[in-house]
Formats: sequence, structure tokens, C-alpha cells
Amino acid sequence: MLPTVNIDWAWTLSRKLPSDMEQGHVVIEELVQALEKSDWEGRDLFQVRMAVEEGIVNSIEHGNKRDTTKFIQVEFKVSPTFCFIRITDEGAGFCRSALRDCTDDDLLEKPRGRGVHLIENLMSEVFYSECGNQLTMFRKRNDPKLAIAKD
Repeated sequence: MLPTVNIDWAWTLSRKLPSDMEQGHVVIEELVQALEKSDWEGRDLFQVRMAVEEGIVNSIEHGNKRDTTKFIQVEFKVSPTFCFIRITDEGAGFCRSALRDCTDDDLLEKPRGRGVHLIENLMSEVFYSECGNQLTMFRKRNDPKLAIAKD
């Protein structure tokens, strides 16, 4: 659950982007720089970067179907302790419960289909809009539930 306390965000960004991964990478780099300025590092920084990249790729590829006439909206907020990310596309959306578990035996060797699973395991909280075209992610720095691998 997202924190109910007021957070003093050190940096925020809200931007509408074309369905183009080059533009996606530009905002990802801006987010990474903001995290670094707020002293995020190591596993926390890497995992946020990976989750936001997966979210943007999914919005462009699966949501907007790489349609260059469609856009994604990104909203990022960073503090020394918390990171908030919202990505909205113009696609029809998806139903999270309809996705198969990528760890099922018959899916293990497939080269794709792990993005949602990664996001959910890299972020503290993950929410999808009812229509499925908006992803909201929240990360608490040094979140003990996310200690996937020990340093």
C-alpha cells in the first residue's frame, strides 16, 4: 500500500511521450539521475531502473502496439526514501489475472513474457488501473521484502 504520510519529493517529472523507446530511454535516464542525486544506489537503483524500463516497454509494445500516433504519459517522483512511478498508455489495457505465470514449466524457455513478473518482484507495491492501461509502481528504498539477492 502506498504510504499515507505526506512525502517531500525531491524531484518530479510528468511528461507525455510518443510510442518510441528512444524517448523512453531519455526519461529513464532522467529518473536514474534524480535517484542518484537522492543517494539511491546499488540494488535499489538497478531494480527501479529495470522495473520502469519494463513498464515503458510494455506500454509502447503491448499497450500502444508501437503506434506512433499514440502516446504514453509518465509520472515520476523521487525522495531519498521513496520512488513513485506511473505509466499510462492509450491501449485497450489488459487483465492482470489473465496472464499466465512465466515460471510455468512450458513457459520457462520462452524468450519473452517476464516483464510483469519482474516488475512485481522488483517494486514494493504495484497497481494496475481497472481498464489495465495504467501501471502505478512504488518503491521504498532498502525494502526488506525485496532482498532478492544479498549484496
